[in-house]
Amino acid sequence: MSHSRSWRIGKVSRVAVALLGTGVLLVGCASNGDDSGTDTTNTSGDVVTGMVNEQPDPGDAVAGGTMTYGVQVLVPSLDPTKTAARGGSGGEAFAAVYDVLMSYDTASGEFEPKLAESLDTSDDGSTWTLKLRDGSALDANAVIASIDRYNAGKGNGAELWLASVESAQASGPTTVDFKLKTPWMRFPSMLALGHGMIVAPSSQQGDKFTAVGAGPFTEDLFTPSVERIFKANPSYYGGAPKLDKLRMVALNGPQANLESLNSGQLDVAYIRGLTSAINSAKSAGYPGYIDVLNAGSAEIVNNREGRPGSDVRVRQAIGYALDTTLIDQRVENGEGLPGSELFGPTSQWHVDTPGIAYDPEKAKELLNQAKADGYDGTLDYVVLSEPKDHAIGLAVQSLLQAVGFEVNLILANNAGDIVQNVYVKHDFDLAHAGIGMYESILDLGLFSTTNSTSMANTAGYANPAMDQLIADLQQAKDNSSTLAIIGKIQTLWNETVPSAPIGGLTSFWAWQKNVHGVVPTATGIMLFDQAWMGAK
Repeated sequence: MSHSRSWRIGKVSRVAVALLGTGVLLVGCASNGDDSGTDTTNTSGDVVTGMVNEQPDPGDAVAGGTMTYGVQVLVPSLDPTKTAARGGSGGEAFAAVYDVLMSYDTASGEFEPKLAESLDTSDDGSTWTLKLRDGSALDANAVIASIDRYNAGKGNGAELWLASVESAQASGPTTVDFKLKTPWMRFPSMLALGHGMIVAPSSQQGDKFTAVGAGPFTEDLFTPSVERIFKANPSYYGGAPKLDKLRMVALNGPQANLESLNSGQLDVAYIRGLTSAINSAKSAGYPGYIDVLNAGSAEIVNNREGRPGSDVRVRQAIGYALDTTLIDQRVENGEGLPGSELFGPTSQWHVDTPGIAYDPEKAKELLNQAKADGYDGTLDYVVLSEPKDHAIGLAVQSLLQAVGFEVNLILANNAGDIVQNVYVKHDFDLAHAGIGMYESILDLGLFSTTNSTSMANTAGYANPAMDQLIADLQQAKDNSSTLAIIGKIQTLWNETVPSAPIGGLTSFWAWQKNVHGVVPTATGIMLFDQAWMGAK
């Protein structure tokens, strides 16, 4: 291929923010003054993202042992088409078995080959050539077959892939050529998640699925709702992992994960969305990785016909009624990341266009207009019956009722109920969850949650102007033009209020001081192929 070069996606240079980086989707963290994080440029106010409490040189790696990781969810199947690959909720299990063709360097913001040897592109970004490692357990046909299977199974991102990729063809035993319908500078992000987790053709035998991949581990034992254990794969391309086994357990939320970390029952803990627990772990000196999920805390408005939110005035009234700072004060004692914008100040995609402003008088005016046309003012509001989410629900209910809504608070017993009622049945008017704009998968996040054709568009929002802006965003040639389009998206979002973000959601992947070599990648997935444990 002529005029080819390696494509490295760098972060944006910003004036106000230096370079950086629910519920069910169903994560800002306040820092004390003695933060020892290495990536201190990734800041916004007191918030620091990136690696924190960096460990000194640990010396030579030690082989052996079982590392226990406390996750949010143990996925019932290791089939990547069944669950979106995300950190703490399935992504690590998939990566353990399949690895990823491309990994996301959270410090530089660049995508780099992992299981692949290289990914090159033509100058305009419309053709990409993937080369596999010599001696890899994969070949080009296996990659294509896995991607075809993933798309046929409607895995997360399949719609965007099919809308964007014209063809994937083998041009040699270890080479795959991807021809895109239009140039796309962030295409490598698609090979860092489900599309890049290559499932061996032998995995599917009729209705029976057995997880077979080229990753660093193989599945050893699975006890639903209790644990999943992996054992080292001696045939891994980088050599057998140092760990004998990797064990994943799902506990009852971030506080339970912190307590289990403190007691030594966990080697690695996923502490999601609870600022007090995150601050406690950070202050205790636990090393690890902190990340913010943009719009990770949000009120999802059902835009579908027959629901109150089908009236844009009702959606606007909801947006104007929500005082995100007040909600944060009531729920996080002012330590969270309140805001109504899609991409908050910690994000490389943050723009000068603010989110919708708190304006209760305007909310009352819009609501009264809708009532004059026959709307009775009621909202069925679904919230997870978990302390933090319940507190958010009460705060939101109070703010909405203050402008004239009548809000029926419906408490879901568990995350599964949220999934069924909100994400599957769409049986809600308003629901607390998250929109979830990950730094590393900008195009996929916006397309999945907002495009009118997306099956993952929980709100049911449909707007041709937004569809066009998302298409324009995908074709943006550089970060400057990307930011300009995000500004337009935010403006249209403020006008039409598909849903109402109320803040960023912080997560801390914290580990014991004797744990080394855990590497974060896209969407907070932790990679364990280089992980090992020293003496306690």
